[in-house]
Amino acid sequence: MKIAMSFIGACLALAAGNACAQERPLLHPLFQDHAVLQRDRPMRIHGWAKPGAGVTVTLAGKSQTAKAGKDGAWSVGLPAMPAGGPYDMSVKATDGQAADLHDLLIGDVFLCSGQSNMQFTIAQSRNAADEISKADTPNIRYLHIDRRGSPQLRDLPLTPVKWVAASRQTAADFSAVCYFFGREIAKTHNVPVGLIHSSWGGSVIQDWLPAEALKKVGGFDDNLKLLDAYAKDPKTAEQIVLAGTVPWAEANDPGTKDKWYEAGLDDGGWGEVWLPRVWEDQGRDDLNELDGVVWFRKYVTLTAEQAAASATLNLATVDERDTTFVNGVKVGETLGPAIKRAYAIPAGVLKAGDNVIAVRAIDESGGGGLRSTPEEVFLAVGNDKLPLAGTWKYKVAVDFRTGAAHPPFVPWVPTRGNTNLYNAMIAPVETYGYTGVLWFQGEQNTGQSQLYAKLLPEMIRGWRQRTGQPLPFLIAQLTGYGAMTAEPGQSGFAEIREVQRLTAKALPRTGLAVTIDLGNPRDIHSPEKQEVAHRLALEANRVIYGKEGPASPFPASAVRESNTIRIRFDHVGRGLISYSGTAVLGFEACGQTCAFVPAKIDGDTVVLDAPKDATRVRYAWAGTPIVNLYNRDGLPASPFELPVK
Repeated sequence: MKIAMSFIGACLALAAGNACAQERPLLHPLFQDHAVLQRDRPMRIHGWAKPGAGVTVTLAGKSQTAKAGKDGAWSVGLPAMPAGGPYDMSVKATDGQAADLHDLLIGDVFLCSGQSNMQFTIAQSRNAADEISKADTPNIRYLHIDRRGSPQLRDLPLTPVKWVAASRQTAADFSAVCYFFGREIAKTHNVPVGLIHSSWGGSVIQDWLPAEALKKVGGFDDNLKLLDAYAKDPKTAEQIVLAGTVPWAEANDPGTKDKWYEAGLDDGGWGEVWLPRVWEDQGRDDLNELDGVVWFRKYVTLTAEQAAASATLNLATVDERDTTFVNGVKVGETLGPAIKRAYAIPAGVLKAGDNVIAVRAIDESGGGGLRSTPEEVFLAVGNDKLPLAGTWKYKVAVDFRTGAAHPPFVPWVPTRGNTNLYNAMIAPVETYGYTGVLWFQGEQNTGQSQLYAKLLPEMIRGWRQRTGQPLPFLIAQLTGYGAMTAEPGQSGFAEIREVQRLTAKALPRTGLAVTIDLGNPRDIHSPEKQEVAHRLALEANRVIYGKEGPASPFPASAVRESNTIRIRFDHVGRGLISYSGTAVLGFEACGQTCAFVPAKIDGDTVVLDAPKDATRVRYAWAGTPIVNLYNRDGLPASPFELPVK
C-alpha cells in the first residue's frame, strides 16, 4: 500500500494517562493491501482528512466521493460486489492525501473473539507441523488485533494491524479455530475469506460488552462511573479504589488485622514457595486454583553501607494487585496485573542486618502473585543489585471461593474489568462488514451462570446494535474440562454450557457448536481445534448460508409417561446412536436431589427410567462428563437441563 498523506487530528491515548503518537489517517487501517471486503452488500470505506476536503474512492472502476466533516471523518458507500478479486483501490483527497491499495479480495469476513481457546494458535494444535506445512491458502487473509484495553471507546486499533495471506510462513501464530473455520468455509463455499482475530485469554465476558449493553443488564452503573472517572483522571480513580480497600482489608484480611507485614512477626509456621511464579503453579494444595489474598515475606541481609544507600524495590508484575512493605513500612501499592512495580524505599527504612519485605497480593481471577521473570525481581541499593528470586515464605489470608467479601472492584483492569476489551479490541473494527462472528468464551465466568445468562445475549444484541449489522453469532460451547465425577453434582461449566444453549435457542441468527466430547479433564486447552472449527462451520452452513446439513441433537421436550420420561430431540439427522453399547450414559432425574438413571434410545427419542417425583432431567451435567449419545452424523447431543411436563 502506497500512501501520501499528512496526518491530522489529536493524539488518541493508548490508555488513560499514557502519551501516544497515533493520529487519524486518511484510511482506517483495516483498509490496506491484502484485505478482504465483504461481498454482496454495500461496502463502507472510511477514514479522516482535512475538514471539508473531498475524498474520492475508486474500486473496480466504480467511484464514490464524500466530504470530510468538521471532525475530519469521511465515509463512502461502494456498491455491493460478488466474491472475486484481486482488485486495486485508490483513495484521493483534495487536501493532497492519497492512498493506493493492492491485492484486495471480495469475500466473506468473520470476526473471531473470546478467551484463550480462541487465542490458541495453529502451532499449539494437533498435527501442528502438518497443518502449517499446508497453510498456503492465499484466498484466506488474516488480521490480528493486539491485546489491549481502554477505558474509552476507540475508533482505531491501539497498535498497528496488518492483513496477511495465509501461508506456511505466516500461519503458525494464527488463531487455530479461526483459521480452520475459515479454511473450511473457503473450500465449501468457494469464496475468499477474511478473518479478524481479537481475543484475550482469561478474559471475562463483562469486558467484552459495550457500556450501553452493561447498563441494560443492570448492576454496573457504579463500575462504569468509576471507569469514566479513570479515563479522565487515573490517579484520582485509583485513590478511590485504594481508599476503599483499606476498610475492606481491616474487616476481611487477617494479615492486615494482625500486621503480617511487621519485621518482628513470627513466620516460622508459614509455607515456602519459589518466586516469581504464580501461586497456582507452586504445587501447594492450599494455593491450587485459589482466588484470594496471599501474603509473602522475604528476608534480605544488608551491610551498613547498603542500608544507608538509596534503594528501590523492583517486583515487576504482581497479579492482580499488591500492597508492599519493607520492615513494616508501606512503600507502595499498585492496581493491575500488567503494571511493573518499582517502589522507592524511604531513607531510614532499611537497616544493617536482616530486612523483611512483605507483599500482600490480591487475585480474583486466573493466576495470582508475582509472575515476572527472575531477573526483574530485585532490590537495588546504591550500585548493588540484590536478586530476590528464590524462596519466599507465604500464608493464605483469604479464600474468595468460600464466599469471602471481595475488595473494591477495579473496572479498568483489562480481561477482568468492564468494557475495556470492547473499547480497545472490538470498537475499532465494528464498522467493518462481516458475514458473522465466532465466539469461544465462558471458562472465566464459571460460577457466574445467572449473570452470564444476562450478559451473553446482551453482548450479542449490543454488538449487533453498534455495528448496525444483523451479525450472525456462532458460539463454541465449552468443551469438557475438570475432574470426572461418579455422582451427580453442581458444575459451573455445565451451567455455562446451558446458558450458551438457551441463548442460541432464544436469539435469531445464533448457532451453537457442541464440543463437549473434544475436551481434556486435565487441560482446559484441548488441541482438537480442527474439529471445533468443523462444527462451527456446520453451524455456519445452517445459520448463515441456509444450507441443510448435519447439526448436533438439541433437546426439544421431556414428557412423563408413567414411570418413564421421554425426551425428544431436534436435529436427530439420520437417527440417534449410543456408542459402546445400548445404554445411554449421563442422564439424571432430579427432584429434591439428582440421581443417574438408566436410559436407552427409542427411535428418535431417549427414554429414562425415572421416579415419580422427578421434575426435571439433566444430561452430561459435569465438567468432564462421559458422553455416548450422538446422531449418526457423528455429532454429540448437547448437554442440557429440562423441566418435565
